[in-house]
Amino acid sequence: MPKSVAQLTGVIVTAIVTFGTDLDATWSVPFGIFAGALAVFFVSLSEARENARRWQKF
Repeated sequence: MPKSVAQLTGVIVTAIVTFGTDLDATWSVPFGIFAGALAVFFVSLSEARENARRWQKF
């Protein structure tokens, strides 16, 4: 399973758990989803840089 898919699944599961446990905490869900999206973006960016470095060696 690619890292980005695993991270996206983690974000979705976190959102489901937060919505299901406490309605007072639902204001934090958009922040959690945004933080998860940023994490996916930065990991993808890091993977792309690593792939580019590998290709430059050839």
